[in-house]
Order: sequence, then structure tokens, then C-alpha cells
Amino acid sequence: MDHATIRALKNALRKDMRKRLAQVPADIVRKESNIVIQKLFAMKEYQQSRNISVYISMPSGEVSTTEIIRDLFDKGKKCFIPRCDGNVMEMVRLVSWDDYKALPTNKWNIPEPLLDEARENALQSEGLDLVIVPGLAFDGEGWRMGHGKGYYDRYLRKVADWSASAGKPPPITVALALSEQVIESPVPRESFDQKPHYVITPTGVIE
Repeated sequence: MDHATIRALKNALRKDMRKRLAQVPADIVRKESNIVIQKLFAMKEYQQSRNISVYISMPSGEVSTTEIIRDLFDKGKKCFIPRCDGNVMEMVRLVSWDDYKALPTNKWNIPEPLLDEARENALQSEGLDLVIVPGLAFDGEGWRMGHGKGYYDRYLRKVADWSASAGKPPPITVALALSEQVIESPVPRESFDQKPHYVITPTGVIE
């Protein structure tokens, strides 16, 4: 299948998923988020990781990560979050819960550090042990489709290269999914798409 066909399939699926996710009630998102997060906390990969990056969730339609951020500080782990500049995403450090609460919101209404603010960059310090990945749709094999900007696919390649040059294993990647985000048909994919090691859903873990 050629690139244009796959791109068209992805765009159609994105449109459908956004419509479906907009209709998921807030109490279901809360309930499913809690189940997924407890499964994450129970994973040895999470427990043993020290440097963790986590996406900051949108106001609706995806697993909320607020409690993960709180837990990282409670457990004394280092918390890194995305900061985007054009097409480039970096993971920069949050130093406290108050730091998180004080973040300004970007055009998607998601808290994000300002570009001109000096912050520790994960790839200029110890790297990352675990990357918690968002997504729009996931299939039964654990393949992920993002929002179409390619931020995570590019960043995961970059962090894998960084880890190799630093003599470290690449980070474990864990995606979080609501029930509505897991689809029966295969997610359309291209050569650059990165498959997470794990996808945690309310009913189980896809590896």
C-alpha cells in the first residue's frame, strides 16, 4: 500500500476516533483512567524506573495522567514532560507538583512549559528509563496511531540513538488507552511508526 493511501486511511480513522472520543462521558474517562493508572503503578517497569517522561493529558478523550505526575513526585522519581518547538519535541523536567500546577496552557489547552524557560532536558542529563505515550487509536497487536504530528515517533528514534551512544538500553515505552481507543481492525501503519512495548487498557495489557 502506498504512502498516500495509508495517509488517507489514517486521516479517516483520526476523524472517526475524534468524534467517538468526544462522546465518551467524563465519568467514564475518570473511571477508566483510574483502572489504567493502577495497572501502570503495578508494573515492575514503572516501579524500577527513575527517569520517566509522561504526556500531559488533554481535558477529555484520553487517559488522564494527573495522578501519574503526582505519584512520580511522591515516589521521588524524576518527571519529564513534553515541550514542542515547531516540529521538535523535547522532554523537560518538572521539579514539583507546584511547578506542574503553575504551568501555562498551550493552544490545545494542555499545560506546557514556556520555550524560553531554562529546564533540565532528559537527553542532556541521564536520559529516560520509561516513556509514557499517548495515542488516538490502538489495535489488538498494540500498534498505535497518534494525532498525526509524528512527535513521538521522531522522539523515540532520537532517544534510542541517544541511549545507544550513551551505552544504555532504550527506554521502555508504555501507552495508555481508554476502551474506546482500542479498535478491532489493524491500525494503518508506515515504516516510521513505532510500536510501544506495552499498551495498558482498562481490561488488560497488550504486549
